[in-house]
Amino acid sequence: MPPAALVTFRPPRFPTSENTVSETRTVHTYCRICEPTCGLVATVDADDRVTLKPDKSHPVHGGFACHKGINFTEIHHDPDRLNHPLARRGPAKSANTIGSFEQLDWSSAFTQIAERINAVRAKHGDDVFAMYTGNPSAFNATAREGARRFAGQVGVRYAFGSGTQDCTNKFAASERVFGTANLHPIPDFAHTRYFLSIGCNPRISHMSFVHTTDPMGKMRDIVKRGGKVVYINPRRIESASPATGEVVLIKPDTDLYFLAALIHEIVANRWHDEAYLRAHGSRVGELLAFVANYSADRVAGVTGIDATTIRTIAREFASAEGASVHCSTGVNMGRQGTLAYWLVHMLSLVTGNLGQRGGNLYSPGYFPAATVGKPKSDDPFFDTEFGRIRTITGSLPGNLLADYIESGKVKALFCMSGNPLLSMGGESRLRKAFAKLELLVVIDIYPNATSTLADFVLPATDWLEREDVNAISVGFHTEPYVQYTPAVVAPVAERKPEWWIYGKLAAAIGGADPEASATFDPLSRVSRQLAGIGLTLDELKAKEGHVFRMPDPEPELLFAIGVQNGNKSVDCCPEFFTPDLAQAEVIFNELEAEPADALKLITLRTNYMVNSWMHNVPSLKRDHALDNPLHMHPDDAARRGLAAGKEIRVSNHYGSVIATVKFDETLRPGVVAMTHGWGHGGNSRMRIASNHPGVNVNELLPTGPGSFERLSNQSFMTGIPVDVALAS
Repeated sequence: MPPAALVTFRPPRFPTSENTVSETRTVHTYCRICEPTCGLVATVDADDRVTLKPDKSHPVHGGFACHKGINFTEIHHDPDRLNHPLARRGPAKSANTIGSFEQLDWSSAFTQIAERINAVRAKHGDDVFAMYTGNPSAFNATAREGARRFAGQVGVRYAFGSGTQDCTNKFAASERVFGTANLHPIPDFAHTRYFLSIGCNPRISHMSFVHTTDPMGKMRDIVKRGGKVVYINPRRIESASPATGEVVLIKPDTDLYFLAALIHEIVANRWHDEAYLRAHGSRVGELLAFVANYSADRVAGVTGIDATTIRTIAREFASAEGASVHCSTGVNMGRQGTLAYWLVHMLSLVTGNLGQRGGNLYSPGYFPAATVGKPKSDDPFFDTEFGRIRTITGSLPGNLLADYIESGKVKALFCMSGNPLLSMGGESRLRKAFAKLELLVVIDIYPNATSTLADFVLPATDWLEREDVNAISVGFHTEPYVQYTPAVVAPVAERKPEWWIYGKLAAAIGGADPEASATFDPLSRVSRQLAGIGLTLDELKAKEGHVFRMPDPEPELLFAIGVQNGNKSVDCCPEFFTPDLAQAEVIFNELEAEPADALKLITLRTNYMVNSWMHNVPSLKRDHALDNPLHMHPDDAARRGLAAGKEIRVSNHYGSVIATVKFDETLRPGVVAMTHGWGHGGNSRMRIASNHPGVNVNELLPTGPGSFERLSNQSFMTGIPVDVALAS
């Protein structure tokens, strides 16, 4: 294998013009926990201790930030953080053995990992290497570029990622509807008079696939100007109030039929904009033929929303002077997330709101990403021993990771910024599979559950220790801007950025000296993209707060530069979906036949954690957030003889967990909920998390062939049938 291109670790770029006094300095930066990427001001003292506060001078956020971002310093200064490279020592790996680790210097770590990689290659060939990339890397403009280079240089064949647990349905739908996976029209909050939010809880999650500051402020503004906000959700979510909108309760995993019924009623009552639909859509007849099967009367029982309410929402949406729609993980994680997202687009188009003021717009930001997301093939599927599958945004189905390892196809795995043992379905099965790996390398900021099974654990920088650009926001901003941040402080101990780790490791594998290297700029791709708006990275750094505010999105941009189909029209019923449209009727009949007392499990998001990686933060361990009980409607509990606080067993044919019952009248009867990302028992290296371990609800999720959506690889993670009984 030829020597890999080598990289140099450039010292963090610290601002000099922002120093206030010799003892302290301030740095304009931004949060990288969730998608709004709120502006922050960091104050750094002489000992490099950091405090964070909202940036009131930010041209978009204007001082809005939540407690998670402000308290990120607890993570940065956490004594349980990974600070040095570690190598596994002691007994052989097993599914439930943590083992012991020995501290290494970086040179020794790279040498030893390279030796192990080359040994695996000599024994099994080049096609046994895989990567898993977790959610935090999406907020890191430098990490993914380094990972891509490493994968190409080393010959990584199999790629897995967290996207197939939360959002790949959106890419799969848009690539066929618009001709690009990267077009996701966002609500025009500033002008909409009716906002329909499906499977989204903006007060808690701050929204996804639409990046906006103070989302609840946006909801209040809609209501204040006489508009209406409606949330479709299986529980009365925290976002709803007289000032911010109302909830209509829906049965889990039935969103497709609700959306189909809305469109059916709009067309049947001639509330649609037929001229607009015909001017901008193709295969309209096929769309109308599909929704014709799902009238409000027919879907009412399956969705749990009465026909009158469905017709009212349809009429109000169609008649509003600017109506917008958005769906999120509550829809994405269902069995038909791609088709549901397709109908989200169709609802906007049929009513003449797609690409119109007050409707759903395209916001290209500093780079029109929609122009580079075209599907590469009319038939992306290929045959495997696990069935006929595809990749989406480069990723295989995450729910097949254990299968690839168990079958021997994957012998070595590189895991970056991810914790698949707690974030994917089937922890017990994954543990057994990971124990079979001949090499597992974890790059992370914490010693998480996955790293307890690793052969090598490498310490990454956090977002206060690296430079960055908010590249994740391209295409999603309601108020577009681009922001650069220097590293706020130098990396603690031996923490290094992911791109540097991967570059040095690639050099060592190629037989080169990792200490002698040429320079690689991890922001080179961002620099090329900025050139499209006539801006250089140096010019961005020189702007006040390192922020450049761009014009708000214009409605005409959606069809002018967003839609990539050859005729610039929207494919209203892609032939690619045909088998799944037929399957939709099969699933509908199954739902219709379910017993009346069936329980369905959904995920419950809270303000006191983010997935699996913020469980060691003291300020988030409030008295009411020390574990993850099963939330259950009191009526459902009473029918089963269950009392609040009692220990219960939640089970299905995928697995079981022991939890406690918490009565929750916000839930629709028949729905139970648990917060994901817990299950830290036995991981003593994260002391706070292990003291409040909770249980891993993902043990109840399906895994393997048939456990993910064919179109998008999206794992089935909501609307899961469960039984609940007293623990024996």
